[in-house]
Amino acid sequence: QRCMLNKLSCHLSLDLSRLAAKDGNPKDHNVVRVVLQGLQQADLAPLGIDPDSLCFRQLLRQGMVLGGFGQLQAQDQKALWEAARRLVNPSCPTASCCAPKADSADIFEQLVAWQRDKPGEFFNHDKNLHRQVKLCGIWSGRIVLVKRSAMERFVLARYFPLYWERTQPLWSVMGSQQSMMRRRGASESSHLRVNECPYASFHGMSLSGGSHVEDSLKTGNKRNSLLSEMQWVKDPSANLENWYLTDIEKILQEAWQLNPHGAKDMRLPGEMYICVGQNPKVGSSIKETQHTQLCECSVTSYPVLQLTSDARFSKRLDAWVDLVRIEPMSAIVEAECGEDHSGAFLRLSTRRPTASAFVEFLVLLRLALLKQFGGGNLLDFLVLSLSDERGGFIVLFAPLPQLVKLDDAKPDFATWKNPFTGESSTSAGLEEARIDVGKGLGHFLVSKPALREQILAGGEDTVKRIWAFNRIPGMCTAIEGFMR
Repeated sequence: QRCMLNKLSCHLSLDLSRLAAKDGNPKDHNVVRVVLQGLQQADLAPLGIDPDSLCFRQLLRQGMVLGGFGQLQAQDQKALWEAARRLVNPSCPTASCCAPKADSADIFEQLVAWQRDKPGEFFNHDKNLHRQVKLCGIWSGRIVLVKRSAMERFVLARYFPLYWERTQPLWSVMGSQQSMMRRRGASESSHLRVNECPYASFHGMSLSGGSHVEDSLKTGNKRNSLLSEMQWVKDPSANLENWYLTDIEKILQEAWQLNPHGAKDMRLPGEMYICVGQNPKVGSSIKETQHTQLCECSVTSYPVLQLTSDARFSKRLDAWVDLVRIEPMSAIVEAECGEDHSGAFLRLSTRRPTASAFVEFLVLLRLALLKQFGGGNLLDFLVLSLSDERGGFIVLFAPLPQLVKLDDAKPDFATWKNPFTGESSTSAGLEEARIDVGKGLGHFLVSKPALREQILAGGEDTVKRIWAFNRIPGMCTAIEGFMR
């Protein structure tokens, strides 16, 4: 590119090399683009410049000398990657033929294939074997280590970590089988990053990062440690799925660390209130990786968060506890006839959501309800934690049915059935029947005109009807029994 710019600068009597500098002014880069767009084949051919070459196309697009791999377009990145691969290993004409194979006779190739397919797990589930093969491969030159810091430069997304220690086990209940997925006392870390498909203000997500060695920000060391650069596996059990595992303590810890703890008028410039929640299965498109949703939100952001019924103070929890019933107009009429078709959630208000007794109450409540109502394949939860703008926190705990999809349509267009009531979204007259971090509050992504019309015709009643559709008979009685 510099050779092209030098030739063109002499030919045009214009210092394009200076204008196209990487650290130059964007206005100068625009000038370069305009000049190059005005050149014809007859102008370029005598100078030996191919207008279809990657170098010229990139100059024409950016107006500046290439500064990094990430500035290339996707098709050019792929072509460059393939060319580099062929030069490094000429014996492999395609990527598939030189990819590591799990059934190879070479144990080092087996390790690389294992790390690709099962990142964060020990090789053949053997900690000592994993470390022995990895170190021997590095020392013998059979395994080439690409440092973590180098790999992180290939992606645009950046993250910052939060660290916390688990005070309560994380339980899974499927049918009659109960399993402890994370033990009490486990060291956890949450990686906070931007959500690449945002549907809320300042939308982010938090991924679990506890499976590999990390460098604490408290050390003040700007360089990564050796174990961190090697992506050293330390705790494979931290690799959790997102479905069937509502991680209440993760939600509470992240909300506590991300939100200001004082009144609204005490906020520092740039501080905002953050809502943290985990989508239930019906609202989660990512199964394999545990993650929570983050967005700008407080208790005043949505009316449904301000609903109350009969709050009572618990001295043991140091919190106000309120079992809120959500009644659309149709449910009020049916209640007069002796039927209760209202939705419900538990609303808790506390100054310290990470207090041991408070976390234990919610974890044990979830475990008890899973056992009573058939396990995670039938019962799910929506849990949100957010600021009350007075230095305290509101926690929404909502047991939900695992809705059943009745057709092959995409989720936004599908018909859903509540397995506990037998009611379908069609029979309920709902264009949207699911509850998740957004829709449970009244925040919708509209994919079909009928849903838009229904929401605009009566937004409050639509939200209440969705909650009522997701009711579970006997749930309120079960929660009240547990609290007693």
